[in-house]
Amino acid sequence: MTNARQIALELLNRVKASESYINLLLPKELAKHEISDADRGLVQELSYGVLRWQLQYDAIIDHLTPGKTLSPGLRAAIQLGLHQLFRMRVPTHAAINETVDLVKRFETSAAGLSNAVLRNAERAGHDNLLTILTDGQDDLTRLSIEYSHPKWIISGMKSALELDGRSSELNELLSANNQTPVVNLIAITATAVAELEALGLERGTASPNGFLCIGNPLEYLSIPGVRVQDQGSQLVALAMSKVADKTGTWLDMCSGPGGKAAVLEHAVSGTGNLICYEPHVKRAKLVTSALRDPESTPVLVKRGQDAPESSFAAILLDAPCAGLGSLRRKPESRWTKTPEQLPSLTKLQAELIDAAVLALEPGGMLMYATCSPLVIETNAQIRAALDRHANISLVDLVPVLQELSPGLELNTTRKTVQLWPHRHGTDAMFMALLKKDEGN
Repeated sequence: MTNARQIALELLNRVKASESYINLLLPKELAKHEISDADRGLVQELSYGVLRWQLQYDAIIDHLTPGKTLSPGLRAAIQLGLHQLFRMRVPTHAAINETVDLVKRFETSAAGLSNAVLRNAERAGHDNLLTILTDGQDDLTRLSIEYSHPKWIISGMKSALELDGRSSELNELLSANNQTPVVNLIAITATAVAELEALGLERGTASPNGFLCIGNPLEYLSIPGVRVQDQGSQLVALAMSKVADKTGTWLDMCSGPGGKAAVLEHAVSGTGNLICYEPHVKRAKLVTSALRDPESTPVLVKRGQDAPESSFAAILLDAPCAGLGSLRRKPESRWTKTPEQLPSLTKLQAELIDAAVLALEPGGMLMYATCSPLVIETNAQIRAALDRHANISLVDLVPVLQELSPGLELNTTRKTVQLWPHRHGTDAMFMALLKKDEGN
């Protein structure tokens, strides 16, 4: 019978081989196996945990196996063992023996090596190993090992924090990226809000429509108007809904998978119209399924760059980005994303901003958002857009967010908004609001 550790190992191997997201693979894999709820939880903790701490576990393995080359499967199995030893309440003998038994199933000759590595790691102790690995290292290398983040991501996070007046919060942010986030729900309609309140769910602290999920989120998704959505994403759509002309035509320019589109659809219901663009067919289908009334809200398989000029009162551009703001939920992103991907991403973002400015009616609003705090994708993009387009101006978004969520702690010296997991409990979502001049 396949056990939880074997399932976790298979998931890790698949994630690393195909660069797939664990949050997409996990439900499908669990559906194949008849295992207890406890084992389901074990699979989730093992797979997510190893993906979060992969860099640190690799450093420990390399330290304890000098000069040896380990197969990817063996390395992943030992990572599972280290996670049980150092970050789970699994008895030492069980963590080691179960890992060795797992290795015997696919690489019998390496069972002794896996046993030795784990026993040596347990004897040395986690804190002592970290001290050895970071002794004499520069700050960036030390943080990389301690918090299991690539150096380039740490540098990018540091710059973004400094821009937001949070220079001293780097350790808090990196730590938050390694925490398991609470599943957030959005109640789009007043009826949905009332139903979730009646069920006793706790309200979110960032979004006025947010709730913290208790148990399996599937229990709540049968309620009309309830979706799983991070509170940062909720705020993007809610803020646009608050400031834009609800009697006009709105465009969700990169609408997949549809969470924000569902909020915008409700906002213009009965007063205006929403059109959704999504260039990828599969994601466009997800948008259609997210909408309450897809017959009244066209979902077009279309690029944002092809939007017609002077056609929309408001545009949401939730731009393709590095996605480093959601490392809590997508831990593998820190290993699959690279700085070499940024030039093509930022070029695409600029193209979409230019297209959106042209597509706005005079006086129209553009909400630009990314689930990435990297300055090159956020403030730098907005500054460049303002330089390119003399007919747009930056609207102060901070008062809008504070009116939506009075308890939200934001930097009031800037007009753009950067949310943080360690401060707001959200993804590291960035948003900026641009307005086109009335005359052109």
